[in-house]
Amino acid sequence: MTAPEQKAWRPGASLDTLRQRAQLKRLLRDSLDARDWLEIDAPVLIDSPDFEPNIALFRAILPDGTPAGSLHSSPELTMKRLLAAYPELSGAYYLGPVFRANEAGRRHNPEFTMLEWYDNGATLEPAITTTLELIQSARKALGQSPAPIEHRDYGALFRRYCALDPYHADSDTLAQAAGHHGIDVADPADMARDDWLDLLMSLVIEPRLDPAALTVVTGYPASQAAMARLETGSFEGQEITTAARFEIYGGGLELANGYHELTDPAEQARRLGVSDTRPPSPSQQRFLAALAHGLPECSGVAMGVDRLLMWLTGAEDIDAALPFSARRV
Repeated sequence: MTAPEQKAWRPGASLDTLRQRAQLKRLLRDSLDARDWLEIDAPVLIDSPDFEPNIALFRAILPDGTPAGSLHSSPELTMKRLLAAYPELSGAYYLGPVFRANEAGRRHNPEFTMLEWYDNGATLEPAITTTLELIQSARKALGQSPAPIEHRDYGALFRRYCALDPYHADSDTLAQAAGHHGIDVADPADMARDDWLDLLMSLVIEPRLDPAALTVVTGYPASQAAMARLETGSFEGQEITTAARFEIYGGGLELANGYHELTDPAEQARRLGVSDTRPPSPSQQRFLAALAHGLPECSGVAMGVDRLLMWLTGAEDIDAALPFSARRV
């Protein structure tokens, strides 16, 4: 048995970090409870496996081999159903495990802790404010000074660091930019346009963000709206359609992703891929019925608790922010 294997039984996080982790979770709950938001226990096992195309989920199988659904990557569908049923709620949140297959590495663990909340009546700017307040409160609780805050436009970041217009550049142009930055892809033919944009964002732009700052990025392309509304903007004198969403980075580490939530059931069905030849699953059907009933205007934010702890503690590997990562189970 090698030396690393001999130590694999131990937790990845130090005892001090585990105490900070518990403190962080208490602070997040206390902060949202103080807003009179309701904590929800969302179902972890769902029947709707593919409501976000770029996220692979774990499939659950019964002992006899019968498919039993998937482990959720987000509590989004059920939490929005909750707000549609009880619009008098000022907000709701979930703090617990979510699962994404094929995600492992220094910044990823297949099972991770997510804080996801929905703020009834809020648009994008209040969502950004709430997220920054939570992160700054966490820094204060751990004895750290507030981080500087920078606001950056998605298009301006691509123009500065990749010398291109991300709203109009075609896949070939994006592939050439990746090659210019030394990014090698095993099978370029499998890369869609948004795949190239994501690759350039993660490998070229994110490492260049201020490591000491909280950076708020807005202006994402409409193709990356997921469940966010669309809005009209401009870039370099041209009118564009963008997603009403933001991401917040701590240094170059993505911490949170937020939307001004889409409430149109017909558009939501289209984005879920529902059609006459591809009917919705039972949980998707219930979700769309809730939207038809009426989802209040709201913002939704998902924050990675493990990643937040990584940034707060200066950890370079998510293993050091978890009691037992997948490498130690």
